[in-house]
Parts: sequence; C-alpha cells; structure tokens
Amino acid sequence: MTLAERYNAQAQRLLPHMADSLAVDPTITCAGEIDDIVFRRSEYLGGMAIAILALIEQQD
Repeated sequence: MTLAERYNAQAQRLLPHMADSLAVDPTITCAGEIDDIVFRRSEYLGGMAIAILALIEQQD
C-alpha cells in the first residue's frame, strides 16, 4: 500500500465529510508531495494533511 493510499484511507476515516478535498493520487509515495498538493488547495487543508501524515508516521 502506498503512502497516498494510507493517507487517503486515514482522511476518509477521520474526516469523511472532507475526504474528497483531502484526497490525492494513490500512486504518490512522498509525504512532501502530498503536503504540496493539498496545501495548494488551501492552507487549512494543508494543515490537516500534515496532521494525517503525522498520524501515519506514528503508526509505523
């Protein structure tokens, strides 16, 4: 499972009402790329993306 797949799954689990706005291409393997993509949508979403990526990192 790629990092983006894990990220998308966590976004769906934690914030189902915003999952579409947070979703990224499931083939992405770099946290920085995920952050850049989502942050370009809005700073608010970018902050959420960082929190979701931090949760994933803690699980590893």
